[in-house]
Amino acid sequence: MAEVKTVVEKLKLQQYERKVVLNMPDHVTELDELEFDKDFEAENYDLVFAFVFALNEFTILLKEIVEQNRVKDNGYLFVAYPKKNNKEYTEYIERDALFPAISPDDDGYVLNSTMKFARMVSFNDTFTVVGIKNEVKKVKKSTTSKASQRVGDYVNRIPDIQQYLSNQKEILDFYNALTPGYQRDWARFVYSAKRFETQEKRQSEMAEILGEGFKTMNLYRANKK
Repeated sequence: MAEVKTVVEKLKLQQYERKVVLNMPDHVTELDELEFDKDFEAENYDLVFAFVFALNEFTILLKEIVEQNRVKDNGYLFVAYPKKNNKEYTEYIERDALFPAISPDDDGYVLNSTMKFARMVSFNDTFTVVGIKNEVKKVKKSTTSKASQRVGDYVNRIPDIQQYLSNQKEILDFYNALTPGYQRDWARFVYSAKRFETQEKRQSEMAEILGEGFKTMNLYRANKK
């Protein structure tokens, strides 16, 4: 059985040179192995990790980070927020309400800035983490570039699939029991779509198909013929 990675390992947080962690609850220990500031002591950082407890806190934080240019080029903003039905807090943020609030464009950039939505993973049983990278926009070519269709290119999106299914335990268990190749194939199915709206539609479709007991989209389609 594969060893479960810590959130520090999963998000590769050690690689960031200058780090700040904001509003972390006293009982949270997952980041203890890191060295970090507890408030903004520098103009900007390679890593800003913040905890919020309401949607308006999330949007205010994001706006301040963008306007004050707090994240260095290629740096990351990670925002942890309480999951729905968590056992510690009455507060939570609905995942489905998050994207409309931050309004990413077709390429994932938010607030007309260089901050780009990159990933969403589980921090622990209580918090979900959203990762937003300061990534300079690439100049679009005249011909539309297609997303990769190589299954292996999507292995790092498997945790995002698991996070999406985290509130559907039976389906998540079924997905986790699939071979790594099948898991990557579902990640490709969802995240090869460029538009967030399409990704969300495919996530829902994937959950429905897995819930019916089909391991792959091909098996599902063959059964429907």
